[in-house]
Amino acid sequence: MTMDAEVNGPEVALVEDERNLRELYQDVLSARGLRVVPLDSVAAAEAHLSRHAPDLVLLDVKLGDGDGLALLDRLRQQGLRTPVIVMTAFGTVERAVQALRAGATDFLVKPFANERLVSAVEAALETGRRLVELELAAPTLAPDTDTGRALIGADGGLRDVAALLPRVAASDATVLVRGESGTGKELVARAIHAASLRLDGPFVSVNCAALPPSLLESELFGFERGAFTGAHSRRKGLIETAEGGTLFLDEIGDMSLEAQARLLRVLQEREITRIGGRETVKVDLRVISATHRDLDAMAASGQFRSDLLYRLAVIPIHLPPLRERARDIPGLIEHFLEKHAARKGLRPPRPDPETLRRALAYPWPGNVRELENFVERAVVLGHFDSESLRAPLAQKAAPVSAPAPAQALVEAPAQAPVQTLRDAVASAERAAVIAALQAAKGQKTAAARLLGVSYKTLFNKIHEHGIREELHIG
Repeated sequence: MTMDAEVNGPEVALVEDERNLRELYQDVLSARGLRVVPLDSVAAAEAHLSRHAPDLVLLDVKLGDGDGLALLDRLRQQGLRTPVIVMTAFGTVERAVQALRAGATDFLVKPFANERLVSAVEAALETGRRLVELELAAPTLAPDTDTGRALIGADGGLRDVAALLPRVAASDATVLVRGESGTGKELVARAIHAASLRLDGPFVSVNCAALPPSLLESELFGFERGAFTGAHSRRKGLIETAEGGTLFLDEIGDMSLEAQARLLRVLQEREITRIGGRETVKVDLRVISATHRDLDAMAASGQFRSDLLYRLAVIPIHLPPLRERARDIPGLIEHFLEKHAARKGLRPPRPDPETLRRALAYPWPGNVRELENFVERAVVLGHFDSESLRAPLAQKAAPVSAPAPAQALVEAPAQAPVQTLRDAVASAERAAVIAALQAAKGQKTAAARLLGVSYKTLFNKIHEHGIREELHIG
């Protein structure tokens, strides 16, 4: 088995009790530049994941000392947000639905080809990156006496959304949130739910692009016993699960026309029929959907039902891309510098004024993902002023003056802070993390939102500052 100590790619926790398969998967993924941590049991997985937050978990269902899906359910309840791919030799639709309900990102049926494993892992890692971008690029959520939770952002587009929020939340109308990937569409949906009269009901999120059409329909509408092979018992769908609350349909533009027709009936009649059934079930829920696609053009070409679009977009909300939020760029650069420097064990370089000015002027068509890749290259090269970094920006960025919030960054001394300042910053950071954990009553997901960072960043900060032992948090 090949072990490469120099591999510095994303970390994959591989939970598989069969040694031959474990070594095979490890070799395949290591060859792709991934850092694989092999784990042979539920106990080993729980011990490792209590101390580390990998970028991906590959989890076998049948393990020698327990059930993989039960482990996944416990990890999700404890706040693990890392993408998880479930592997099993017993592949039925019901088992796949069970895995997805437990929080799996994907489902692999053994035996599978090496290419299928690699493609599933790459897709799941991309999903994880998008979730991080969502948290970083989106406006943060904060308490508000009038709305319960309000959207807060530095630039005008986000303030406009925040101003609209109370009126949107007060109604029960359907909402369609449009915006490019990474602009915070799900956070808007959660804010609306949290500010509405349905606050005490469930918030059920479904990514329509992540499931094949047949599985999406069974997941949404449920099924009756015998509806298809593997349907051994009646199963409620996520629409019924959202009863009394909010159903969030992410990437609605990827929903099949057949599923669109069934969803239209839900919005018109407020009832569903499970797959393979005849009985109608009344439902009471609010529907919020989101997309990065041009649904108007899709409706015009017949790819999306125009009658459904009208029903979904009673209240349309548009979220601005990063290029329209230039004042948020300096803070994102600071965060990514710290993140990638810590991951690689390097000292974060300071951006030189010219490169920073170009970064502020550049339109960032790839949004936060493109910005993070740019910063990561700077960390690897050890400086922010090389021509290799400035050249891509020079091609598209027009000379503009830096916004006011970035001015202090531009004019700051080029020398690194003295050690006493670093100590002061570390102390303030530690105090902020402790305060957020206390305010969130130990719930790390909620504390991460209060701090405006990803769950993984908070997880690392807890260990970095030794807070876990002090507060006895899990």
